[in-house]
Amino acid sequence: MNENRKFRNHISVVLEQTAGALAAIAVLVVTQLLEHLDEILKADLSFLTEKGALIVPGVIFLLAAAVIAQVLVWRKTYISIEDNAVVIEKGSVNKQKNTIGIRNISNINLEQNLIEMLFGTCKVKLDTNSRSTADSTDVKIVLKKADALWFRQELARRIEAAGGLSGLWKPENEAGKGQECAEDQRGAVCPVEDGEEFDVRADLGDVLRHGIFSISAVSVVIFILALAGTVFSMVETVRNADLLGTAAGGAAGIAVAALIALSSLWDTVKDFVRYYDFRAKRRADKIHIQYGFFKKVEYTIPVDKIQALKIRQSMVARIGRRYMAEIINVGMGDDQEEKNSFLILYCTENELRRQLRLLLPEYADTPDIRTERMPASVWAAWSIPFGIFAACTFAAAAAAVFVVPEKYIRFVWSGAAAVPVLTLLCMLLRYRTSGTGADRRILKTAGGYFGRQYLCVPFRNIQYVEFSSNPAARATGISRGTMHLLASSADAAQGIPYSGREKEEMIKERMLVF
Repeated sequence: MNENRKFRNHISVVLEQTAGALAAIAVLVVTQLLEHLDEILKADLSFLTEKGALIVPGVIFLLAAAVIAQVLVWRKTYISIEDNAVVIEKGSVNKQKNTIGIRNISNINLEQNLIEMLFGTCKVKLDTNSRSTADSTDVKIVLKKADALWFRQELARRIEAAGGLSGLWKPENEAGKGQECAEDQRGAVCPVEDGEEFDVRADLGDVLRHGIFSISAVSVVIFILALAGTVFSMVETVRNADLLGTAAGGAAGIAVAALIALSSLWDTVKDFVRYYDFRAKRRADKIHIQYGFFKKVEYTIPVDKIQALKIRQSMVARIGRRYMAEIINVGMGDDQEEKNSFLILYCTENELRRQLRLLLPEYADTPDIRTERMPASVWAAWSIPFGIFAACTFAAAAAAVFVVPEKYIRFVWSGAAAVPVLTLLCMLLRYRTSGTGADRRILKTAGGYFGRQYLCVPFRNIQYVEFSSNPAARATGISRGTMHLLASSADAAQGIPYSGREKEEMIKERMLVF
C-alpha cells in the first residue's frame, strides 16, 4: 500500500454494517412476536398468504436499499496519510474532511471479529487525546490484515518521528531496554511478531481461573432465578388443562425466561473465552497486549498515556485472595467492548507484583501502599442522607397503604423496613472496604461493597480535584473528594473516600509538586 495515495475501507465493511442492522431488526421482530404469540395464533392468518406477494418483495427492497446505501458510503469514503495527519474524506455532495494530527493519536489498536477472520481483514482503531471524543473511538478502518499491519507500522513510525510518544517519566529499571527490533532501533515502533516471546502469557488454566474469580454474584443469582422461572413456566404449561390454548403463552414465557437465563449465564462465563491466549509484553515505552478467541484484539498502549491503575477483586476473588489489574488511559475504555482494559488476569498477590514489574514498573510499588480506613466519624456524615432516605421510604409506604389492597399492606411495610436495613448493611460493607493511602508519587483509594477496587493515580495525572462535606462532616473535620482524569466519561471522575483535612491538604500540595 502506498501511503501517498488515497485508499478505502475493505468492501467487507459493507457486510459488517448491514449484518448489524439485520440482526437488530431480527431481534426486534422476534421479541414482538414472542410477546404477542398467543394473540397471533388465535387470529386469522390468511392475510399473510394473500398479501405475501407484497410483503416478501418489500422486505427484499428494504434490504437492497440498506446495502446500496452502505455501498455508496463506502465508495465515497477515502483515507490517506499526509505528512503530519491522517485525513478521512466522506461524501460527494456534502463533503466532510476530518484531519487528525499525528501527534494527537494516543492509541493504534487492531481488532478482528469472526466476519473479518473469514475475509482476512482487520480493523484498525485510532484514538486521540481529546476529551471531547473520549466516549467513542475516533477512527475505525477495515483493511486486509497485511495492509492493517503496514498502516499501524507507518503511523507509529511517524508518531515516533514527531516525538508524540515520548515518556513522561521513566523508572530506573525501565522495561524494554535492549529489546529494540533489528529492523528499527526504535523498539516501540515494531509490532510483536508471531512466535516472539512475551513477558506474560496465560495458558488455558490461567484463563479458566480468571473466569472463575470474575464470576459476578449478581449474575449467578439472576441465572438461578431465571432458570427457576423457566422450569416453573414449563410445569404450569404442562399442568394446565387447556394445554393447546395456553401453549403459545407458555412458550413465550419460557422463551423470555430462557433468554434471561442464557444472558446471565453468558455474563458469568464470558471471561472464559474473551481472554483466550492472553499475552502481554513491555517494549521500551509501550505495552503490547493480545487476546481473544471469537474476537481477536491487539492493543499497543503508550505508557505515558496511562492515567491510573485499577486493582480489582470480585467477591469470589476476595475469598480466594486473588487480584487482577486494569488500566485507565487516554483512548481506551471508550467503546463498550473496551470498558475493561485488562493488563493482568486474576492471580496471587506475589504474581501480581511480578507481572507489574515486567509490564508496568512505574506502578510496581502500588501493592505496598497501605490504605487507611475512613474515620469513624463518617457515620455522623452518613447519618444525614440516611435519615432523609429512611424518612422518604416510610412516607412512600404510608401513602401506598391507601391505594393497595389490604391483603398486600403487610408486604408494603415489610419492604419499607427491609430497604433501610439493607442500606445499613451496604454502609457497613462500604465502611470496612473504603480507604485512602499515598506515597511520594501515587494516591491510592479503595472502595466497594462485596468486592473491592483499588485505584492508583499518580498525583501529576490528576487534572483537578474537588472536596465537599455536609454539616456533620464539617463538624467532625472530614471531607470527601472527586478527582478528575483525562479519560472517558465512565472513568473521568473518581471518588476519594472520606478522610481528615490533613489528607485533603496533602493531595492538593502533591498535585502541584509532581
